[in-house]
Amino acid sequence: MTLKTHILSANAYELEIIRLLHLLAPDNPIVQNMVHETLARLKTTCFGYRDCHHGECFHAALIVLRFLGAVSDDVQWMKKLIRLFNTYNGETVRHSGTVWYYWLCLSELPVAIAEPELEKNKDEWLARLQKSLVMNQENDKIHHPVLFCILRNCLSRLAEFTYMKNRKPYVNERDGRLYFDVLA
Repeated sequence: MTLKTHILSANAYELEIIRLLHLLAPDNPIVQNMVHETLARLKTTCFGYRDCHHGECFHAALIVLRFLGAVSDDVQWMKKLIRLFNTYNGETVRHSGTVWYYWLCLSELPVAIAEPELEKNKDEWLARLQKSLVMNQENDKIHHPVLFCILRNCLSRLAEFTYMKNRKPYVNERDGRLYFDVLA
């Protein structure tokens, strides 16, 4: 979804850049300092640490969750953000990208933290993977494979679905639709 507000866009860009720097150079002292300073800043924000779920704060909290999954071992903080999502996600109509971004977070969080959510959602994800998706527009060709890969990455973290880890969605040449094989 397009970032339209300052709090959401500024934090999304900052946290994603620092997350990537941490993934690429975790031992670099400059990157370590940026992570440390950013974590300290986030602890002073309503969306990052104080359970604010109003407006853009709800979405910004998900960006913080993804960031924490990469740079922190603060289990309680991550669990608090997961609870926030589960408590307030159904409160109002949200862009469909919100739940997909949450699932992306689950695909990257430490398994010990994500596992209850993975178990809770696995039936829905399997059902979604068993349906084909249209690939008519350029947007479909960009987004639909990513969506299937998010579901695959979530499911493959569970022991019963590790066989899916290296599978890729494919386009059936006869009908032009995107598929994913879920059977072992």
